[in-house]
Amino acid sequence: MEYAYVEVAGREGVLLSGRFTYEDSGKFHQLLEDWDFAAKATLNIDARYLTFLDSTAIGMLYLLATRCRDAGGYAVVTNAQANIVQTLKRASLDQYLLLK
Repeated sequence: MEYAYVEVAGREGVLLSGRFTYEDSGKFHQLLEDWDFAAKATLNIDARYLTFLDSTAIGMLYLLATRCRDAGGYAVVTNAQANIVQTLKRASLDQYLLLK
C-alpha cells in the first residue's frame, strides 16, 4: 500500500493505493501518527486505487475510524472499487466508516 496526502472532496485527505496488507501496517501506523486528529477529526480517504484489503487492513481502518470518532469526526471512504466496498461491508466496517 502507498499513501499520499491529497485534497479529497474539497478537504485534506489521503489517497490509498495498491494492496493493503499486514506488511503495510507500519506505514499505516505512521499515517495515524502524522494525522492531527485534534485539528482534523474527519479524514477523507480516496480509495480509487486500492485493490485489496486483508484482515490487518480491516483492523487498521477500524482503528482509524475509532480515532476519528473519538476526536469528534468520522472517516469517509470515497471512490472505492466494488470489491473493496464489499470487503468493508462483509467486515461490518460500514458501521464505522462512511462509504461514498
